[in-house]
Amino acid sequence: MKNKLLLPLTAVAGTLLLTGCMPNTPLPTFGKAITPQWIKADFDGKPGDELIATSNLQDVVFNDRGEIIGWYVKSYAGTPYIKNRNGSWGFSALKDQKGIANMVGQAQVAGRHALAVSGGDLDPTKEAQVTAPTTETRLEQNTQTAVFRYTQGGATVTKTVTLHPRNFKIDLKTSVQGGPESVNILFPGLGKNSGPNVQALSGGQVVQLQNQVLKNVEYAAMQEKPSQVAHALIVGPQAGTALDVTLTGGQQASIVAQVPAESNLQVYGGKNELIHLYQSGYAQYMPGLFKPNLFGQISLWIVKFMEFLYKIIGSWGLAIVAMTILVRLAMWPLMQAQGRTSARMQVMQPRIKEIQERYKDKRDMESQRAMQAEMQQLYKDHNFNPAGCLSSFLPFPILIALWSTIRNFEFDKGFLWMPDLAIPDPLYIMALLYVLANIGQLYVMTRKSPEMFKQQIMIYVIFLYFAFTFPAGVIIYSVLSTLIGILQQVIINKQVERETQSLATTVEKVTVTAPVKKKGGKVIDAPKE
Repeated sequence: MKNKLLLPLTAVAGTLLLTGCMPNTPLPTFGKAITPQWIKADFDGKPGDELIATSNLQDVVFNDRGEIIGWYVKSYAGTPYIKNRNGSWGFSALKDQKGIANMVGQAQVAGRHALAVSGGDLDPTKEAQVTAPTTETRLEQNTQTAVFRYTQGGATVTKTVTLHPRNFKIDLKTSVQGGPESVNILFPGLGKNSGPNVQALSGGQVVQLQNQVLKNVEYAAMQEKPSQVAHALIVGPQAGTALDVTLTGGQQASIVAQVPAESNLQVYGGKNELIHLYQSGYAQYMPGLFKPNLFGQISLWIVKFMEFLYKIIGSWGLAIVAMTILVRLAMWPLMQAQGRTSARMQVMQPRIKEIQERYKDKRDMESQRAMQAEMQQLYKDHNFNPAGCLSSFLPFPILIALWSTIRNFEFDKGFLWMPDLAIPDPLYIMALLYVLANIGQLYVMTRKSPEMFKQQIMIYVIFLYFAFTFPAGVIIYSVLSTLIGILQQVIINKQVERETQSLATTVEKVTVTAPVKKKGGKVIDAPKE
């Protein structure tokens, strides 16, 4: 087993896996929590201002009719794509769309805006008389509300749009007076994806019929293949609204909602990710919307357990602390086997190095067999099984699920000096503790090999960068879990050293005094070290 390579490779692979980094995914911008607000500014360069709802999770741009012309979901919560330069707003990052998902597909095409209303004389491509919208933000209620009103062809349309900054849900209330009895509301997308999965739940069955009207659906959805960077748009009825839909796939993918003149809809537009869907109330529609794998099932148990602890403790930060301690205690026996394997390897390192040095210039087959025989004898003497290293991977499903669950969970409260556990610590104190804890763990694991410690410590420069970007809730879990792991490893190291101390003496005596019988019966002394 190449311990010199295993730790850094595992660290890098684990970091990339747990952070969901992919080739086309940009690394996050360092920043503090974004206070949800409405911004009135010229976004598209055309006459008139637009309304932009900004928050940690997304930036949503509305025109004066309440149609969404830009729906930008953030890969990393709290990334400040909108810049305020001395009272002047800068939207270049959103407009460039480099690595930012725009939930509105072909938003530049007239009539292809999300929430566009059509029917009778209502036509989103034609002029209308518009009333200035009104806005309201209530942070305690987790709402950002805007009311849009316009008149076209004798019909007056009023849209009340309520966003929830801590999740991806939008409540849409539409009222049409003096117009048709029913209207169509368009939901185009998903952004640059030319072939999302489009389906609806109708009559208790998930159907994917396209260009046909599906009556009284419970939801209609467009979804990318699930991942940390995938997205979904889900439309469902509220308050007794009868919802009929027409689905279209391919490059012109869309959902057309056919609703009464007075309607209430709930719209989810954000990550196609299990925890966000669960928190938004879509658990009842699984597995129709989402089919959790092993990690997903574990994540659901974890999030329910965390919610249970929160009800008892009343603090998300303390709930994470309690959950981390309880999980690590439950995993203690499993981690014990892993720790003993690591400790025995450390005790054997000097002997392993000695054997390797003795044969480093001998490449013939006989010498290689002799080296392997000595290594096998060393393993046998120290009761070490190289296959035991596989136990290191057994806790991974739980640890990865824990990490992913906390990373994607949207908390509604802060902890200590941290205002929001869903974004990085603004003072970076937790990031520093994270790196120090990991260096401490590395030291405990490589205490018998100073050279290995020096070689591998540089990898924590990478860890430091990611630590600046991890949500504070993830860092709390990681730091505490690592400290518990260090404590367990120190205890194991002392146990193994006591066990192998007498063994090492016995093995050394046998190596020095044991005679070796040569072919032909002649006895010669074993070489002295």
